[in-house]
Amino acid sequence: MSNSGADEEPPRTKKLKLYSSPSTSEFFSLPYEIVLSCLARVPRSDYAYLSLASKCLRSIVVSPEIYDVRSLIGCTDSCIYLCLRIPPNLTPSWFCFFPKTLNRPRRLVPIRTHLYQPQEASTVVALGCGIYVIGGTINGRHTSSVFFLDCRSHTWSILPSMRVARASAAAGVVDGKIYVLGGCGDFESKPRKWGEVFDPKTQTWDDLPMPPSNQYNLNFPLMFESAVMEEKVFALNGAGRCMFYIPSEGIWKTGNSDTCRDRRGWYMIDNVMYCCETRGRILWCEAGELDWRQHEGMVWREVMGLKTLTDTLCASKLVNYGGRMLNHRESCKKKRVRHGWRSDELDKFLPGHKLSNYGPNMLLFWDVLGHEKLEIWCAEISLKRRKEGVEIYGKIEWSEAVLTFKPPPLHQHHCKLLYSLPHNL
Repeated sequence: MSNSGADEEPPRTKKLKLYSSPSTSEFFSLPYEIVLSCLARVPRSDYAYLSLASKCLRSIVVSPEIYDVRSLIGCTDSCIYLCLRIPPNLTPSWFCFFPKTLNRPRRLVPIRTHLYQPQEASTVVALGCGIYVIGGTINGRHTSSVFFLDCRSHTWSILPSMRVARASAAAGVVDGKIYVLGGCGDFESKPRKWGEVFDPKTQTWDDLPMPPSNQYNLNFPLMFESAVMEEKVFALNGAGRCMFYIPSEGIWKTGNSDTCRDRRGWYMIDNVMYCCETRGRILWCEAGELDWRQHEGMVWREVMGLKTLTDTLCASKLVNYGGRMLNHRESCKKKRVRHGWRSDELDKFLPGHKLSNYGPNMLLFWDVLGHEKLEIWCAEISLKRRKEGVEIYGKIEWSEAVLTFKPPPLHQHHCKLLYSLPHNL
C-alpha cells in the first residue's frame, strides 16, 4: 500500500496530450518515443525542476519507461540517498544528493518520508529500482516490518514482513535476493530463524539454516557491520567476531575478527574496505582479509593525505562516538528492556558518520556546529594506491556544506545520520 502517488500518466498514443503551456506545444507534439529519448538524456538531478513545469513532464520523469530508456542508452546517474534523524522529530527524514552538478551548489534535496518507518537500527539495501528498509526499532521495540522506497517516483510501499523482528541486522544482496543475518532481539527465538532471505520476485521470506553453535557465540545477535564480497554475505557482531554466509552452498563460515571498538562504518569501494575511527582518521584494509585466518584480527592502515580532515572529523558529533563502547554482555545486564534495546543504548552501537561512494571515489559526510547553525558537510575523495599497493592516498576533490540548520536542531545540537547508500538509475 503506497502512501503517495504520481500524477496520472499521459495517454500512450503517438502524440502526447498537451498539459503544459503553449510554449512547449511543439515539443509535446512529437511522438512519445522521441520525447522519452530526449528527456532520458537530461541529468536526473534536473528532474525535480522538470516536474514543476507541468503535470505531463512530472508523469514522464517518474514513469518506469524513462528509466528503461536511460539504462538502454547508457545515461544512468548515481544518486546518494541519506536518512537523518533531526531532533525533536523522531521520524527519520530522507534526502537525495547528486554529487555532480553544473553551475549550482550541491545540496541535499528532501524527499517524502514514510510516517511509520522505524526510528533507527534498520538495515538498508539498494536493489532494482529502489531501497529496502528492513526491520529496526519503533519506540525501543524490534520490528519485522519492511518498507520500499521507489527511487523513480520517491513513493513508499509496505512489503511482506520478516518472520522475526530484527534490529541492527546485517544484510547483503546476492543474485538478486536480500539476505538478512542476526539482529534478533530475543535470545530465545527459534534457531531456525536466525537468518532470512527475501526474494523480490515472489515477495516471500524463507529461513536460512542455523549457524553451528559450536563455532559461533549466538548470544551476540546485534550486527555492527556488514559487507558482500565474492557472493558471500559478511557480518560483524558485538563481540568483534566475523561470520559469513555462502548462499550458493547454504553454509556458514567464520571470518577474521575485528575487536577494536572505535572503528566503525565498513564501506567497500573497488574491493577495498574502508572505515572511520573516533580520532578522525580514515582507515582501509584489503577486502580479502574478511575471511583470512592467517593472523589474529584484520589489519587496518590509514588513508594518507587527509590530515586536513582529522580535526573537523574529531569534532563532529556524527563521527565521534565518544566514550567506551559497552560490550554486548554488559549491555544485557545494564540496559536491556523487555521488548528490546533502548534507543539511547543503540546509539552506543550504531555508527553516526557515513561513508558512501560516487563511482570509484569516496564520499564522506560529517557535521560542523557553527555560530547559531549546524551544517552537514560532504567531501568527495579520490583514492589512489602507491608503493606497490601497500599505501592508499586520498585527495579531496571538493568539500562543502550540503545542508544547513539555522538555528540548529534542539537536543544538544545533534543530528544523527542513520543511513547512506548510492543508487544508480
